[in-house]
Amino acid sequence: MVTFTMGLALEDFVPVILSSLGLFILARMVDQFGRSAGRMAYLGWALITLGGLFKALWKLIMALSNGQTDVAWMDLGLFLWMGTGFTFMAFAVWHAQRIMRGKKAPKNPWLAPIIIVALNGFGAVVVALTMSPADRWRFVFLGLTTIANVALAVLLIVQAYRQHQYGVMGLFVLNIVIVFALSGMARIPDQTIPLQWMEQILNTLAQGAFAVAAWRLGAKAVTRYSRMVVAYQMRGLA
Repeated sequence: MVTFTMGLALEDFVPVILSSLGLFILARMVDQFGRSAGRMAYLGWALITLGGLFKALWKLIMALSNGQTDVAWMDLGLFLWMGTGFTFMAFAVWHAQRIMRGKKAPKNPWLAPIIIVALNGFGAVVVALTMSPADRWRFVFLGLTTIANVALAVLLIVQAYRQHQYGVMGLFVLNIVIVFALSGMARIPDQTIPLQWMEQILNTLAQGAFAVAAWRLGAKAVTRYSRMVVAYQMRGLA
């Protein structure tokens, strides 16, 4: 069983906080361009943050108990929370960006992400009931997490390009490159303490870049489209 030091467990909360901050800023940006999409974005932020916090708490409990207390659902549910959260966040950002470009927003922005999450949930249940070990169901949501995370990153990179924020583009690219690198490092069988420190430091760097990029992107978007935001609020559409 993988073991964790107390310092390693405590540091794991740092990238969770940074990621949560960046996602909250994005949700606040989306909310300026539509209340329904805003609620979806805030839900995505909450789910992703919960997934990260549960995983960090699991690691802390493991460190405190010297690996003797394994609250499995905190660990196994990570991609369930994150896959669902990133799906909602990606669709919410896409919704807001359509309004920024002067295009008609979908009448029901919730429909597509709910269907996608439901289909993945059905697939996860089938895998849990038909494959061994049963916890392979989480790989269904791992796939959803990866796809939705990449989709969100692409949307944000494109928006930064349209807003002529090339440094912000670089930060979002750095974030997604490190995320993929961490996925590869996580497959290394011997997860030594030094390797885990390297993974967490890289993750902290990635989420720090994401938080800074989200802050600069959101501030520029609201300023650039301020007249549009005011118009939506006056028309009761925001």
